Amino acid sequence: MDTIKKLKAGKTTGADLMHLAKLSDGMLQKIRDEMLEPFPRKVPPIVSSARLQEMCGIDKQRMGYVLKKGELPAGTQAKPGSPRQFTVEETIAWIRSERNPLPRNGPAKVIVVANFKGGVTKTTTSTLLAQGLSMRRGRRVLHIDLDPQGSASTLYGINPHAEVDSSQTVMPLIEAYLEGKPFDMTALPVPTYWPNVDIIPSSTELFNAEFMLPARAASDGEVRFEQVLHDGLAQLKDTYDYIIVDTAPTLSYLTINAIFAADGVIVPVVPDMLSFASMVQFWHLFGDLINGMQAFDDGRAKEFDFVDVLVTRMTSKPAAQILQGWITQIYGSRVVPIEIPESDLARNTNMRFSTFYDLGPNDVGAETLRRIRTPVDQLVDRVDDKVCAIWAQEE
Repeated sequence: MDTIKKLKAGKTTGADLMHLAKLSDGMLQKIRDEMLEPFPRKVPPIVSSARLQEMCGIDKQRMGYVLKKGELPAGTQAKPGSPRQFTVEETIAWIRSERNPLPRNGPAKVIVVANFKGGVTKTTTSTLLAQGLSMRRGRRVLHIDLDPQGSASTLYGINPHAEVDSSQTVMPLIEAYLEGKPFDMTALPVPTYWPNVDIIPSSTELFNAEFMLPARAASDGEVRFEQVLHDGLAQLKDTYDYIIVDTAPTLSYLTINAIFAADGVIVPVVPDMLSFASMVQFWHLFGDLINGMQAFDDGRAKEFDFVDVLVTRMTSKPAAQILQGWITQIYGSRVVPIEIPESDLARNTNMRFSTFYDLGPNDVGAETLRRIRTPVDQLVDRVDDKVCAIWAQEE
């Protein structure tokens, strides 16, 4: 790999910055290739028979009975009598048959994971939701990466800087909308390595939207710049059960679009003082945005099915416990009664471009994996149960 060029007279030029970008791209690609060996792309994990039984809510006897009937995938065994292992796709077939989740009763629900502060696990949370809703509930999920940094895309094994151009992101929708032209949104989603999860990836070219949207709105007051994503997603809501949107850690024009497209919002927060202080600003900005656009939009109010607060990276430290108490006291029933703990395992999975759900029975001890994955399972189930109740009310 090239070495960094010497800078002249201590000055840094645009050419130097582009050279650093090239070096970074090369290193990221090298790291990704080494992490994913021997596969050119990420592959879904193997699911143990015990894990499958837990997700389906069945015991060993029931599994044996179903296997004898031969109506569901039998998985594989290393040798006769050894525990069975299943692919995620096979697991989904079992979930749909044995757990029999309630069918979608209405258009897909758009869930946005947002906070205007970085480091609160927005991307990890949105990816775990997409993976979990697919595997645990058999849902069809579209994951949209609206962060120009492309972290969600990276978790799917995609290098957003080297492998994604603007035509594969939501940029064509934005360009067509601002030009008053129709656009076929069904052309954008692409399959991921994870069964039942598609993605509209991101790239740094999404930054262009932050100039295009306000410029067009300034020149034409009739342009509804905040409704671009909302209107575009209408074409996809009969194809998917859920549309999960990952946002940038800022109140950008893309984040505004995500919020106005959302049916529900999940706000991750870390129990430390800086994150807590940032949350105060978040609610002010969030409220001002919704109320301001309502006044601009002839009094039509934006409403959400839910806005929930999720405590993440929770520790047993006294300061974290105090902050968690404040969060619960202030936000009450909006606080999800599940805490996602901080752990070395979480940090290690991020280093591998992975999530907890990417880990299989051969990657980490069963008890360690169960302990860290249980609250995530509970979050996924709670979200789906809540949405099913909303669908029932909308009949």
